[in-house]
Amino acid sequence: MRTRAIAEGVDIPVLGLGVYQVPPAQTERAARDALDVGYRHLDTAQEYGNEAGVGAAVRAAMTQGLAREDVFVTTKIFASGRRAARRAIDESLAALDIGRIDLLLIHWPLRDSLGTWRAMEEAVAGGDVRSIGVSNFYGRRLGEILAAGGIRPAVDQVEHSVRYQQRRLRPLLDDAGIAMEAWSPLGSTGAGVLREPLLAEIAADHGATPAQVALAFQLTTGVITIPKTTRRERMVENLAAADLALTGTDLERLAALDRGRGYGWPGDPEQDYDPADYPAAL
Repeated sequence: MRTRAIAEGVDIPVLGLGVYQVPPAQTERAARDALDVGYRHLDTAQEYGNEAGVGAAVRAAMTQGLAREDVFVTTKIFASGRRAARRAIDESLAALDIGRIDLLLIHWPLRDSLGTWRAMEEAVAGGDVRSIGVSNFYGRRLGEILAAGGIRPAVDQVEHSVRYQQRRLRPLLDDAGIAMEAWSPLGSTGAGVLREPLLAEIAADHGATPAQVALAFQLTTGVITIPKTTRRERMVENLAAADLALTGTDLERLAALDRGRGYGWPGDPEQDYDPADYPAAL
């Protein structure tokens, strides 16, 4: 699996498995299947309630010879302020029980995201976390983190698909040296991304599937992607997208599918969110 550098000494596999909405009772099996078929990047979050299953899968794989440093684990905290964030980090470390967290994200912008960020920087300095980033940050909320100095966010994980290519956010991230990472890369429920006729057409040209084409577009254009599935055969299919070579013409045609809007939350990616829109400390 290809990797890319996101922080000093930290390389992230560009395609991983997301476990959003995977029930806790099914998470360990899904994560173990993913590691068994070749995934080396697992993405979870406190809000998902399934960190423990991801950690159990990693520990099980280690007993079978997989080195801890060969598995990249991301989790996210939903906490406002330094104290709440420190508590949340400790909770994630305990739930995962795999040693250091490879990438820790602020799940959503909250009232005191800067305080949360400071606690995350301290976790890096203390050796509990290897790299830190944000999720669903746009506009001035992202600017607040950048202006604070200190550690630069390694990634901004946002909704991204062939229909929603984040063309306004992408240049800002590129200029700041922040990697874009996609959640819901195949479209959320009801979005119909995989029903785009062009995906099927290009897939037929390459002997691939529409999902593989959609994921290969992201990987080829420099977007880290974490499709979610609990089906082993789908895991194998999605993983193979990393080896799909799209042509320049393919990429141009796929770029034209962009509709400039997403299907998840937030509805308007360019809205400059007010801190009052978010909960206070959790």
